[in-house]
Amino acid sequence: MSVRGALYWFRYLAILLREIWLSAITVTKLVLGPLENLRSGFIALPMRARTDLEITTLANSITLTPGTITVHVEPAKHTIVIHAIDIGQDPEDVRKSIQTVLEKNILLWTRAGRRP
Repeated sequence: MSVRGALYWFRYLAILLREIWLSAITVTKLVLGPLENLRSGFIALPMRARTDLEITTLANSITLTPGTITVHVEPAKHTIVIHAIDIGQDPEDVRKSIQTVLEKNILLWTRAGRRP
């Protein structure tokens, strides 16, 4: 692994830890609040991840984040299906959040800074 790759790995790790912390706070608030406000559901998420390492890291990162779990990975169709405790008013916000926060940084790390 190059120095650039190592730096991107530490960046990804810091972002993942931050997301785990923020999600834990959000899930706690949701669970302690009125349950009728929860809107859980399944979301199909298109992936730019292609290698086994990228796909596995993304799937595990989603599952490690409180309130979400990876349900199915379809590598041939470049899709991952997740379940979220709260998809909010627009599931597209959940998709974009995962793609821009987790997947983008995984690709920066695994592709050593090349454009993801």
